[in-house]
Amino acid sequence: MIEDPLNLDTRKRIYDLILSSPGLHFREISRRADISMGVVEYHLNYLVKKEMIIARKEGRYKRFYAEGKHGSKDKRTLHFLRQEIPRSILVKLLMKPGMRHKELKAEMSISGSTLSFHLKKMIAREVIQERGEGKKKGYFVVDPDTTTKALLEYRGSFMDDLVNVFTDTWLDLNI
Repeated sequence: MIEDPLNLDTRKRIYDLILSSPGLHFREISRRADISMGVVEYHLNYLVKKEMIIARKEGRYKRFYAEGKHGSKDKRTLHFLRQEIPRSILVKLLMKPGMRHKELKAEMSISGSTLSFHLKKMIAREVIQERGEGKKKGYFVVDPDTTTKALLEYRGSFMDDLVNVFTDTWLDLNI
């Protein structure tokens, strides 16, 4: 008889959480599932071994995705959407493409160096691009459809008012 990898309630909860919130990292899975880190680690290793989820090292975090559910472009986008500042940058650029550094900085109330750090990371990973010359440079989301789709599909998992405003507005305009 073949064992069902999801026959344990705890393991199924962890797997379902990853399905509904792809790109979460280890501690966030533990926090959201309200399961101790040791138990989460055991079940994540089991699910990776059974090829039901994949673990992907992204920056300082190992993020988890259901196997076969997301392409590399989706994972790259979700990686940034799981972080508060990059997520805010992406949402603002979706709402107003071509914003300049100065405009983003003013709207986000963060330092210029912090904003530059995140913009450079997203440009390097081809999630956003910079167009224009000199002080006329603006930033654009490379694939707005993929980013919008991820925001809409997983909006409940971001727990962010800005995401809710964007998705509500997008749904109102596109229905």
